Amino acid sequence: MSSAPALRAWAISAAAAFSIAQGSEAAHAADLILTGTKPDRLFLIDASTRTVRAELRIPGADGIVSTILISPDQKRAYALVDRLERVVGIELATGREVFRANLSTPGERVKSFLSLTLTPDGRELLVHELPTKLEPSEYVVEEPRFAVFRTDAGLEAKPVRSFPAPRRIHMLLMRPSGRSFYAIGFDLYEYDVKTGKLLGTRGIQKWLLADHSQPDLLAFWPVTEPTGIFTSPVYSEIKKDGKSVPMTALMSLDLKSGDLSYADFEPMSALIFSTVLSPDKQHAYGVYSTLSSIDMVQHRLEKRVPLDHTFYSVNVSSDGREIYIGGTNCDVGFYDAANLEKKAILKLPGCGDQSISSLRVIHER
Repeated sequence: MSSAPALRAWAISAAAAFSIAQGSEAAHAADLILTGTKPDRLFLIDASTRTVRAELRIPGADGIVSTILISPDQKRAYALVDRLERVVGIELATGREVFRANLSTPGERVKSFLSLTLTPDGRELLVHELPTKLEPSEYVVEEPRFAVFRTDAGLEAKPVRSFPAPRRIHMLLMRPSGRSFYAIGFDLYEYDVKTGKLLGTRGIQKWLLADHSQPDLLAFWPVTEPTGIFTSPVYSEIKKDGKSVPMTALMSLDLKSGDLSYADFEPMSALIFSTVLSPDKQHAYGVYSTLSSIDMVQHRLEKRVPLDHTFYSVNVSSDGREIYIGGTNCDVGFYDAANLEKKAILKLPGCGDQSISSLRVIHER
């Protein structure tokens, strides 16, 4: 159950933060970290005190909390739950469920493989859907689609429009203009938000890098804060002195400009699941069984330290001084961005597994 005192404290703090943001410039305040755990929890963490500010329950999560989005006004969290068949919107100040889209119907089972995004005005939610028609004697696999929901539709939201989508999509990222969005899969697709028109396709598996084999990546965590640039490790082999050498590169996608780039930074020596770019864009940080710092100017590995166990997701503080890591198990780690030294570990109440939940950062101003 949600903690009433914690919720009241969060509501007071949130109301003050929103008032300040709308009224005038404010002094620097702490980041809030938002993560989810099995079976049905969202946790708001005060990064400055390393404490849980609020514990929120998601009705009907049915054992998993995966992709998490923060509304542009920072008042709601949207989460993909219920075996990847439902999107819910939770009001952060109260813990109240204010939006629900059940993707499946009695005659059609619909799942979204971690792929959803919000328009910049927060009015529409886009979901990549994989539908299967449930016939009396067989299942019929249908064509994938993008479904668009109004976020003011309450607890019985239905798509207001839909349009065809490619298969093998595992992330959606909205462009700041709100006119188009990216769908990341085997390649990078861009679509018009209103019409669903395909605007362009660029290579991921079909990249054109000399002497590089077909690449692979695991991009499940749609973290673009605080820079508006999405990054992900990419793995391939290169030809060197007549031999094949496993290589790790970093893919960078600037959501505003549309610039897409790849840069090798080390022969593969450690797996990295997810990365985040520092606010000054000089460094990237990657995580799995180690925490890595990557020099974005020289395109080289700066430092790597072992972790207590595997972590799937990584984020960075708004001032760039700390790295936050989560995913798997029930602990959230705080590390110094300058030297990768561990500063603190927070065990979440109930010790629910974060699994593939996103680790998002809200900056109170």
